[in-house]
Amino acid sequence: MKKKVAAVLLGVVMAAGLMAGCGKGEEQPKEEISGTETEEEAGGEDTSLADIQKKGVMTVGMCPEYPPFETINSSGEIEGFDADLANAIGEILGVEVEFVNTPYEGLIAGLMNDDFDIIMSGMSPEEADEADKTLNVTENYYSVAEVILSKDDSIQSKKDLEGKTVGSHSGSTSEYAVNSLGEEGIKVNSAPYNRHSEAFADLQNGNIDAQVVEETWAKEKVTDDDGIHICEEPINSINVAGVIGSGRDSFRDAFNDALGQLKDNGKYDEIVEKCFS
Repeated sequence: MKKKVAAVLLGVVMAAGLMAGCGKGEEQPKEEISGTETEEEAGGEDTSLADIQKKGVMTVGMCPEYPPFETINSSGEIEGFDADLANAIGEILGVEVEFVNTPYEGLIAGLMNDDFDIIMSGMSPEEADEADKTLNVTENYYSVAEVILSKDDSIQSKKDLEGKTVGSHSGSTSEYAVNSLGEEGIKVNSAPYNRHSEAFADLQNGNIDAQVVEETWAKEKVTDDDGIHICEEPINSINVAGVIGSGRDSFRDAFNDALGQLKDNGKYDEIVEKCFS
């Protein structure tokens, strides 16, 4: 009888221990989850600026096919407005500047893959936001008009594009400008290309009626021999900014501060005059 009672008591103790153990097992994940949430809420320390200054180099992603923003000179080096501005900002930040030649359509992916620290390649905040809303965008550092090119003298304004085939660089602000015509009630046949130059070649050959492109690029490419004119009325104007990875606020803020210094001391105006006059 005593043995039977002892066995029952032992069973109760073991069951209680097992229940206690299960209770601890259930509570443990809660502690881990709570700790994870606190860490995410607090966020890691932003060392983006410190990291760049520590390595002594600011790497800049560029597609050097869009003069005067950036192009490759006879020595094989990247030059232009974005390049000069990047060098001036790098000087204020106390770092060297290296350019990473990247196809335009690969710039956002390259940035997110840490192939470079910032994109400076005539990119608009709208383009960056369209690609990934978490990306950091610097203050605008230039504004440029989207204009119409055509060999057809009857096309002198955006209203004249009704029913026409209009080429543009796919995924760029130029394509956005073409698409915005529909919002104004102007129906066109949009013809996207991989590059401005491809659309321009088709325009020269009469395969499309018009092309929409940045005014700066148009003035670099259009000559009297082309028979192509630039319409006086632009479709719209776009802003240009630097694009930085998400969470890198200290680098973005330092870039903006440096940009402000360049505007205050006149260096920015010198770069603009050199590249766009």
